Formats: sequence, C-alpha cells, structure tokens
Amino acid sequence: MRNPQLLQRRARPRTSVPAIAQSAKPIDEDLVAFLENSTQHLAGLPTEQRQHTPALLDAHLATVTELLENGRYTRALGLRLHTLAASLSQTVAWHAFDLRRHTRASQSWVAGLHNAHAAGDHDMGAGLLGDLAYQAAWRHDHTTAANILSYALASRPESRRPLPAAIAPGPHPRRTRRPQ
Repeated sequence: MRNPQLLQRRARPRTSVPAIAQSAKPIDEDLVAFLENSTQHLAGLPTEQRQHTPALLDAHLATVTELLENGRYTRALGLRLHTLAASLSQTVAWHAFDLRRHTRASQSWVAGLHNAHAAGDHDMGAGLLGDLAYQAAWRHDHTTAANILSYALASRPESRRPLPAAIAPGPHPRRTRRPQ
C-alpha cells in the first residue's frame, strides 16, 4: 500500500534546490510552454481523433513527471508543471474511463489530485474530486460518490459550485454518451 504522506511530499513544489538536483539541468520555460500548448491541442481534438492520442498524452505526462522529479526549476515553473501534470492526469483518466479501464482512471484522477494540491489549484482539485465522484456514481456506487463529495465539501466549502455538476442528471460536460 502506498504511503499517503510520501505521495503528498512528492507532489509538493520545491522551495529549495536539494543537493542532488543541483547537478540536474535547469528546465527551460520554452519547454514547459511547448508541453502546455501541445497538451491543450491534444485534449481539444475532435472526439473521432482522440483514439490516436493516448500514447502521446502518456508520453507528455511521463515527461512532465520526469521534469518534476529530476529537473531544476523555479517555484513558479514548478507550479506550472504541477498544474500541467494535474491537467494531463485528468485527460488520461477520462481516456481510461472511456475505455472502461476504471482502475487506471481512478489512479490518474488521484495523481492529478495530488498535483493540483501541490499547485495550490483548489478548483482543479474540486474538479478531480467531482470526476472521481462521477465515476463512482456511473458505476452505481452512490455511497462512494456521496462520501467523496461530502469530503470535498467539508474540506473546501467554497468549492460547492463545481462539484454538484459532476453528478447532476444528464450528460456530463466531458461525456456525450455512456459506453455500452
């Protein structure tokens, strides 16, 4: 079983440069901008083209993870990388959800949640919790969905607006139909 404190520690943005990272090459802001722009482009492709993107999204996420773990960067750039990792994790999770790979989807949403926390992006975190609750409701596990939403509302009362949309009746904003 994974240690939650270790996961949280890994997801925290760096405030100082450890000795081991001093030998790492600095991360160029242009590389991060490229990854942000290409990720946005891949995620925005029409539905019929998305079948060709999972490997590219996985590679982008692996690259961002590698940069976070082994790169040298400023706090501001670290926050951008964590935000990008959260966004990529969310997109990868929805792809997995669409392919009925629910364990992978859950793992990706949780990884995204850790990165959103590290970036201090509470709205992204609320969205990811909403996605997890939506998946639980989709799988007819309404108790888990309610527990996730209750936790989210108790932790961040100001996040009430984005959360209920995740389990509202009707199509999800990211979904057009339920897989057969």
